[in-house]
Amino acid sequence: MSAINTLTEFLTQADTQFQLFDMGRQVRPLPSDLFARIEQQQEPYPWPLQQHAWLGVHFFQPAEAKHYLWFLKFALDERGLLMAAGPKHFMDQVVETLGFKLTGELDEEKAERLADNPYTFRPAEAKMASLHAKLARQLEQPPSAYYDALGHYLAAPGDDGWQTLGLQGFADLAERLQDERNLALVCKALPRLPKEPLYALCQSLENAPLPPAVQGALLERIGKEQECAEPDPETLAYLCRALASCNGNSLRTNKLLTLLQTQPSPALLLAIAGRLWPDLKFPQLLSLFLEQLALQPSQFFNQVFAELVTLPAMRDDMLARLRDPERSDALGQAIGRLFASA
Repeated sequence: MSAINTLTEFLTQADTQFQLFDMGRQVRPLPSDLFARIEQQQEPYPWPLQQHAWLGVHFFQPAEAKHYLWFLKFALDERGLLMAAGPKHFMDQVVETLGFKLTGELDEEKAERLADNPYTFRPAEAKMASLHAKLARQLEQPPSAYYDALGHYLAAPGDDGWQTLGLQGFADLAERLQDERNLALVCKALPRLPKEPLYALCQSLENAPLPPAVQGALLERIGKEQECAEPDPETLAYLCRALASCNGNSLRTNKLLTLLQTQPSPALLLAIAGRLWPDLKFPQLLSLFLEQLALQPSQFFNQVFAELVTLPAMRDDMLARLRDPERSDALGQAIGRLFASA
C-alpha cells in the first residue's frame, strides 16, 4: 500500500464517498478539488477562524445505509496554509483504532479513543442543525419534527408558541426557501417576530442561500430597528449575520455604512468581521470599520484585527492599512498598541 499523506487519500483508500464542509465562520460546502489543493499547500485555507480550519466531513460506503460525520480542526500557519502534521497525526490515530474500516459500529473503548484527541470538536448547536438540514435535503430525507410546527407559528407569530420550536426546524426551513410557501411565510413574519425566534431564524439564514425577497425583508427589518429610539445592538447584529450567505451587493454594503456611522456595538463589529468581511473589500467601508474598531478596548481591537489579517482575501488590505497615512490618530494609536502587545 502506498503512503497516505492527506485526508483525501485516506478517505479514498477507505473506499468511502465523502464531502467536506467548512464549519468555522459559516456552514458551507468545501469543494473536494479545492481541499486537495489546500492539503498540498498549493492554496491557503479560505475561511480560517482562530488560525484553524474547522471541517465537517460527511462520509459513507455505498454498500451501507448509514452515514457518518466527523468534525475536525487543523492548525494553519501564519499564511493560512494547512500544517500537515495535524491531519497526519489524526489519521495515524484512526488507523491504530479502526484500521481502514471507517464505518460500522464502534464499541465504547474505540469511541473514547477516537474522541480523545486534539483534532475533534463539537460545533455550536445552530451550526450542527444547519449541517443536518443541508444533508437531509441533499439525501432527500424529510425535515425534522419541528418543521411543521415552525410553519404554523410563522403564519401567526406572537410572544407565545415559539418556546417549543427547536433550532433544527429553523435550519430545515432555511434550506427550503425555494418552496414558495416557506418563502412567503418568512418574508411576512420577519417584520413581526419577537427577539428569540428572530435570532434563531437569523442563525439559520446565515448558512443558507437566500432568495432576493428574504434579503429585502432582512434589510427592511434592519431599517425598522434603526428607526427605534434605542435600537437593540444584538438584534442588529443578528439581522446582519443573516445576510452573510448572500453575494455582496451595494444594498448590503450601503446598509453597513449607515450602521457604522452610528456608534456600532461590539456585537455588530464582530458580525461584520466574522460573517460580512467580504464587504470590507470596499475601501470606504473598511476605513469606517477600522476607525470604529479603534474606539473599542485594545484587546478587542487586537483580536478582531488579527482575525481579519488571517483571511487570505483580506490580508493585503489589512496590512496596507498599517501604513495608511490618512488614518486617524485613534487608529494609529490602536495599531501602535497592537504592535506593542505582539
